[in-house]
Amino acid sequence: MLRSIFLFSFLFSTISFSFAQSNILRKTEWTVEETKQWAESQKKFPTWHGALLYQGSDSIHHHFISRVMDEWVFFQIKKEELKLVEEKPYNQTSSAPLGYYYVDATNGFIKTKVIE
Repeated sequence: MLRSIFLFSFLFSTISFSFAQSNILRKTEWTVEETKQWAESQKKFPTWHGALLYQGSDSIHHHFISRVMDEWVFFQIKKEELKLVEEKPYNQTSSAPLGYYYVDATNGFIKTKVIE
C-alpha cells in the first residue's frame, strides 16, 4: 500500500512538472517587461550571450527567437508596446533566413549585431 502511494505521488509530481514546463515553453505572446525579465534570468547560463534574434514584424507583432542551452523560445511582442528603429518583414517560409539582427532585451532592444 505504501509503495502504491509513493508511486502515485511520484507519477503525479512528474506529470505536473512536465505539464508546467511545456506551458512555459509554449508561451509566445510576451510583454516587453516579461521579455526583459526572461533575458535577465538567462545570464546564469554559460550559453547565453544576452541577445534575441529579431525575425521581423507583421501588422500586429514583432517576432524574436532565442536559444539557451537546448531550448528555443519564441517571442511575439505587440507593436504598440515596442517601437523598433528598423523594422523588417516577418517571413514564415522555411527558406527565409532565421532573422535579421540581434537585440539586447535588457537594454531597450537596441541592435547589437547584424546577421550577414
